[in-house]
Order: sequence, then structure tokens, then C-alpha cells
Amino acid sequence: MLKIISLLLLSTTIAYPQALSANSAGAGTGLNLPDQMLILESKKSIKSGDVEPIDGTPYLSDEFQPGNVVTTKGVFTAIPMRYNIGEDYIEFKQKDITYILDPSSKVKKVSISDKNFMVDDYTVKGKTRKGFYILLDSGKITVLVKKKVLLHPAQPPKALESDGHHAKYEKLSDDFAYKLNGGPITDISSIKKMIEVLPDHQEELKKFVSKERISKNQTDLAKLAHYYNQLQ
Repeated sequence: MLKIISLLLLSTTIAYPQALSANSAGAGTGLNLPDQMLILESKKSIKSGDVEPIDGTPYLSDEFQPGNVVTTKGVFTAIPMRYNIGEDYIEFKQKDITYILDPSSKVKKVSISDKNFMVDDYTVKGKTRKGFYILLDSGKITVLVKKKVLLHPAQPPKALESDGHHAKYEKLSDDFAYKLNGGPITDISSIKKMIEVLPDHQEELKKFVSKERISKNQTDLAKLAHYYNQLQ
């Protein structure tokens, strides 16, 4: 039985974060992370027989992978983690229990495998909320990507069909955003418009975009941001 655990972070007061390695007490199991949080146990328990089959996946990667978390309460390492795109939270394991790390301003950075996550604002239906972004590059400009999935509900069988269709997760196009020198987050509508608001090196960037055939995708935006952040 999988218990879904919701986290709320405690107060932000801390002098110096303490790094906890995989060899320290509880490290590698996530024990130290919930120890620093106020944990609320959900009244709902999920059993395998209670869940309808769903095609596709809401996860960036289905497998739990070793990850690190930097919060205002400390640094926690070697924790099995995965990112749930659909719910926009990070799951981490302690033994047979799965905990939920919500996108809070007290979470400074999460690293899972080769991906770094940051928490920042995004807008849904005119409302601003906190969410996890994947960090592509940082420096003078910080470029981020927001992953999205859509859950299509199950469909009953149509005429002459014996079976309906399972619910299905569909991966949607990425949303990209940038921040200048730690300023507010701004959506990237086009590479041209992003370059126009940069304070310097615009001509170099235009030539780089043309030469490298930069498009608005994760790989190219990471390359462009890295190039700009190296310019003096």
C-alpha cells in the first residue's frame, strides 16, 4: 500500500545549511528531509486495485533516481526521487513510503540525475502559482523550461466496440522562460524578442542564432543561454 504524504516546510530561519551525505544517519533514504519538514499524512490510501489503468506516464522519468535537495533548512543528498509533471511535485522515497515535495519558495534547488529544478512563478488561467522548472543555464540570463502533460479521461466503448479506451497522459509542448540578473520570470515568446530585451551583445547573439540555426527548443535555448553567459 502506497501512502501519499504531503509536505509543508517549516520556518525559514536558518543560519547555515548543513549538507547530509549518503553515509550520515538516515541519508540515502530521504529520512533527513522529512525530519526537517512538517509532515501531514493523507487520509487516503491508494491500493493497486483501486486505480484504473492509465496509458502513458505523468513522470519525466518513471524510475526513482538519486537526487539532492537544497532547502532553507539544509542540503539533503542521495535521495531516490522523480518528478511528477502532471501534479507538478517531486516524489521521494523513504523505504516503502512515498513523500511529496511541493514547489515552495523554501525549496532552492533539486537535482535529479542530470536535471536541475528550480521553483518559480507561472500562470494558469490567470492565477499565479509556484511550480518546478528545469534549469537550462544560469548566469546573466537564466533560462528555464516548464514541462507539461495532459490527462485525457477514459472513454466508454462506442457502437460496435467491445472495449473503451483507457485514460491517457499526453506530453505537451514545453513552455520556456527566462530571468535577467535575478529579475522576474518572463515567458519566451520568440528568440528574437528575448534578444531584443537583453542589455548587451545583441549583434553577437543574432549572428550566433543564424550560424547555429537556433530554434525555440530545449537544446538550442540551453546552447544560446550558455553562449551569452560566457560573453564578457
